[in-house]
Amino acid sequence: MRKCIPVFFTCLVVGFLLVLPDGYSQKPMCGDGILKSYLERNYPEYFQLVNETFEEVKSRAIPPYRSQEVYTIPVVVHIVWKEEEENLHDSIVYNQIEVLNEDFRRLNADADNIRDIFLDRVGDPGIEFELVEIVRVNTEAEFAISITGLPDNVKQSSQGGSDAWNTESHLNIWVCKIQPLVVFGIPLGQVLGFAYPPAGLDNWPDEASAPSPELDGVVVDYRIFGRNNPLTIDPGIGEPISGYGRTTVHEIGHYLGLRHIWGDGGGLFGGDGCEVDDGVEDTPNQESSSEWTCDTSRNTCIDPVEDLPDMIENYMDYSLETCMNSFTNGQIAIMRAVIEGPRNGLIAPTSTVDDHLSSGVRIFPNPSESGVFNYRIHQGSDHPLAYRVYDQLGRLVNSGQGLSEAGHMDLSGLQSGIYFMRIYDSESMQLVGSEKLIIGGH
Repeated sequence: MRKCIPVFFTCLVVGFLLVLPDGYSQKPMCGDGILKSYLERNYPEYFQLVNETFEEVKSRAIPPYRSQEVYTIPVVVHIVWKEEEENLHDSIVYNQIEVLNEDFRRLNADADNIRDIFLDRVGDPGIEFELVEIVRVNTEAEFAISITGLPDNVKQSSQGGSDAWNTESHLNIWVCKIQPLVVFGIPLGQVLGFAYPPAGLDNWPDEASAPSPELDGVVVDYRIFGRNNPLTIDPGIGEPISGYGRTTVHEIGHYLGLRHIWGDGGGLFGGDGCEVDDGVEDTPNQESSSEWTCDTSRNTCIDPVEDLPDMIENYMDYSLETCMNSFTNGQIAIMRAVIEGPRNGLIAPTSTVDDHLSSGVRIFPNPSESGVFNYRIHQGSDHPLAYRVYDQLGRLVNSGQGLSEAGHMDLSGLQSGIYFMRIYDSESMQLVGSEKLIIGGH
């Protein structure tokens, strides 16, 4: 923490992780800085609005308390693949959602590994994630970051990617192979993911030159997505790395308004990194990233008032994923203020149904003590309908084909709890309707 105004490097506009190839002469760095001048030049209004949005959200952020409401964010995962190994199995997607629901509720098994000195600073963000859909797109396109821009073509079907579901009401996560960063023919490293933070885009004039709403969301390299991913390697050198699904956690932190814990000062671009910060009061002052280590002796900024070591346990550092385990209460307050403010569409009542579709399904009784539901489908289709039922971790627990206009569905084999049902046209897989199911009463 520092009282000074944070210096905005590009990573505050687009947060992402970068690993330099083994043996490269430069220290590991955030690739955002390379794009700083590009984004400031091309998106000056967006750059300024991110500043204003962060300061406004921070002023409203109130530290969380035990009885806080739990917010559920609907998620659409787009698997955009060229080679077969990039087409990740559903189980990896479900596992990543499970990681998110652990880490954003402080239910992760390694939560107790936080050092005692930070114990009173960390907490439960009270944020959960519901997997709405997995969209798969086979492509011939490649997705590369460069000095001219970000690989936002992964978010556009016309460019070989996958169009976003409504970004106001859904968190879209694109999973693809991100090509190495190359400048003037020199490979500088491998980007593992990037995300746009909130910028109040609804308040922009039509002529504003800035990233458009349909490009909002998170992009993660397929080799670092999920904790059970057999391809968890450093894409730069092809060697195993500690992939615990926390690159996605880190990027969603950016999406919900958080900056890197060290504030992106100093380092490659010079200056005293201890004089800039992430704008969060309870994160310790830190001169630079932890450079992919779990070094508990690291203390890069000496504070005469309260001298604390670098917080390698923080999800917004660049430490190894094996030692990341916590958000601070100040970070939690900012994320929740973002959900209640510029991203409040994520928790609107209709947030789990794509806005361009009207839900054409009625389910009753709901809740059902027995797990047997009656249904009536109002939206017609020329083809038989199929359904899928997911649990709260986004795991597929039941599915079937051949639904008629009305009938009943026996889900009595499922345990009591909350589930999410999607009904599709079985040929086009177009979503017809979506309903939340409760088995076993309220």
